[in-house]
Amino acid sequence: MRWTPEVPLGLEIAPDALTLVRLRGRGRRRSLAAWRTQPLPPGLINVSPVEPNVTDQTAFGDALRDLLQGHRAGPVAVALPDPVARVTLFDVASLPSQGDDLTRLVRWHLEKTFSVELPSAQFVHQPFRRSDGEVGHRVLASAIDRAILTQYEEALLRAGLEPRVVDLASLHRFNLHRRLIMRLAEPDYHFIVLTIAAAGLTMMIVEGGTPAYLRIKGTRRALSGPGAVARILDEVELSLNAYGKEKDLSRMTHLFVSATDAAAELSDRLAARFHLTVAILGSAELPLDGVAALSETEVVRVSAALGAAAER
Repeated sequence: MRWTPEVPLGLEIAPDALTLVRLRGRGRRRSLAAWRTQPLPPGLINVSPVEPNVTDQTAFGDALRDLLQGHRAGPVAVALPDPVARVTLFDVASLPSQGDDLTRLVRWHLEKTFSVELPSAQFVHQPFRRSDGEVGHRVLASAIDRAILTQYEEALLRAGLEPRVVDLASLHRFNLHRRLIMRLAEPDYHFIVLTIAAAGLTMMIVEGGTPAYLRIKGTRRALSGPGAVARILDEVELSLNAYGKEKDLSRMTHLFVSATDAAAELSDRLAARFHLTVAILGSAELPLDGVAALSETEVVRVSAALGAAAER
């Protein structure tokens, strides 16, 4: 159980719990060595893109130390709740070659999309080929307020965890399940990925392997329990209606779902309502050994942390 800098660690920070995983091995021969979840009291983390998330740094630090249980830690890849970030997609004919110019371009699109100024944000972006065949790039860009990032990073460092990779939980989940998703969606790769987490709902629509639409819906009211499936179906319909105003929804073939609560019911009702092939993202074809001992609910619980650790 000694954790060294060479041992990949992944940590998901969610409003209801901290989840830490430790992998063993290198390259493609990796396996899940251990995992732990530490519940968090309600209100300790209030997910927001504009305000500090951690309401009590002392209690948060105690939760991190309880999670580690006295073990040595070190570098860790971190999955944050999706609603902490502002995320947008935009098309450009060409990308600036200079880093400062590219940051200004990303900042301009994010500020325009969200009608806010972002003077103290951390910006990241990833270019893709355009799915419409036009020359240029489609850019997935995000911004997280530095004060929010710093709050998380300082708490992790005090607990002995050194954040090396920080990204959104749904993107870590997507990367973890990418092999299965791409196999089932071939040859055209027109699909939807729906993630239901404690912080809210994220829906990504992909055209020809390129992200075409992304919506993050934060919520203070958990998407679980009685009535949750109906709420989720309504949110999916809102997103599809918005996307369908400019795009052809008939090209979509698959809807991939990652959800811990009522996954089977949600799958059946999504398929019936939207006439898509629905697949639950669980343990199938994960590029890691050692997950067979986990239940499907546990796989979903640790998937963001697993995806983060696998990227280190």
